[in-house]
Amino acid sequence: MILLLNGGVDIGKDGFRYLDKLKENMASEEQVTILLDKGIDWEWTNRCLEEAAAIVLVSGVCMDGVPSHVLRFLEAVEQEVIGGECIPGKFYAILYTDLYEGEQTGAAMSILKSFCRHANITWGRGLGIGGNSMKPGMKWGLLSFPGLRRRICSRLDVPLMEHAMFIRECMQGKDGYISSACVSRANYMRHVNRASRKKHA
Repeated sequence: MILLLNGGVDIGKDGFRYLDKLKENMASEEQVTILLDKGIDWEWTNRCLEEAAAIVLVSGVCMDGVPSHVLRFLEAVEQEVIGGECIPGKFYAILYTDLYEGEQTGAAMSILKSFCRHANITWGRGLGIGGNSMKPGMKWGLLSFPGLRRRICSRLDVPLMEHAMFIRECMQGKDGYISSACVSRANYMRHVNRASRKKHA
């Protein structure tokens, strides 16, 4: 069984939903999803943690770190482990950020690895995705570039399929990072800043 920890994925109506895409790539596997920013049934959650072959966190990055509600969940899990619960499954992560470079998720990834060390859980692999504002930014002119939407989706499809394979097979691997190579950093930031100004006008 694969336990999916949803850190509050809400990318917008037309956004690329990482959790949904991951589920598609693991369709033959039994999956259980827990939404971390809602009330958590800890008795059921602890049972899932004990039975899961793989635990997968999908979350955005907040101020280069892990969001507070995700941290609270991880701290509670760590206390359960200290209290005697056994968590045999490997831990995987998909972290995304509005910043251009996927490597900007590195600090949050380090926090998750530290959690795994303290909770005695084996780290499987992490995937950091940059340029999460790519699609909202497209509303202000990026669609004029031929084939850009297709290139943005293909930029994510293959790494997510590869990540899903690591999870399905419960393998360990080197962390991967994806940047917005299909558009220049300056162009990306210009559109993100324009979107932000319109939002706060």
